[in-house]
Amino acid sequence: MSLSTSLRMKIWYDDADGTPVDITAHVLTLGDLNVVGMNENVRPFGVGMDQFLPTGIGHMDPIDIGGLLKTVTVGSLDDLFADRLPEDPDTETRTLTIDLIGASARTRSVETYLLEYKTQHNKDSGLTKVAVKLQPTGEVTEIIPT
Repeated sequence: MSLSTSLRMKIWYDDADGTPVDITAHVLTLGDLNVVGMNENVRPFGVGMDQFLPTGIGHMDPIDIGGLLKTVTVGSLDDLFADRLPEDPDTETRTLTIDLIGASARTRSVETYLLEYKTQHNKDSGLTKVAVKLQPTGEVTEIIPT
């Protein structure tokens, strides 16, 4: 058994042509991939406790990605996300893939739209941070080694 560590993890995001770009070196923070199932409250009248049934519907919370602004690097967060908002309704989704082990043996992929792109300026340190929020859409594709 192999444990996943952040040292081996790889993060990929599609560029405008749909080609996966390794953004691992540019990402300092990566939010949770939170998949939530939705239940329906089916508590009959007069019953004191809620009762739920699964609906077969789920959703994912937006995914946050953070890093530093690097404007001269191809494949940087600025290169992939700047000047894309607001996205046109006909915009194609872009795939976010997280390789949990770093050997393409265990991956989670999801199609996304860009929800938010911001820069955070710090005059004291001279660093400009980039914060990206992606809205997942559709199913999560997971590859689990057997």
